[in-house]
Amino acid sequence: MNDSDKIRMYLNIGDQRVIVDAEFAEQDFVRDVEKKVSSLYRKLRLAFPARANREILAMVAYKYAWFYEDLKAKMNEAQAEVNECIKAIDTDLNSSDEPEDYFIAPDPEK
Repeated sequence: MNDSDKIRMYLNIGDQRVIVDAEFAEQDFVRDVEKKVSSLYRKLRLAFPARANREILAMVAYKYAWFYEDLKAKMNEAQAEVNECIKAIDTDLNSSDEPEDYFIAPDPEK
């Protein structure tokens, strides 16, 4: 089987069967995600025993959406910093009239 071949996976999250088609190479990642989501579901189920399953699943969905949006914001901030660094480097490199001066060895007799 090739890594890009699709496989059907059956997940169990919150006592609900979820069917996912994933690439063969991604199956370990999919199982890791299933474990993490199921772990959060179990923790919330214990913390809120009177809540309905759908409420617990909504809490899980919200928590992972929050993680995603937070990570996306941090990634955008990091990309902006990278862009600023690149701009500063470009400005620094382009500011000299004679950039080849950087590569001339100093005269040892001076």
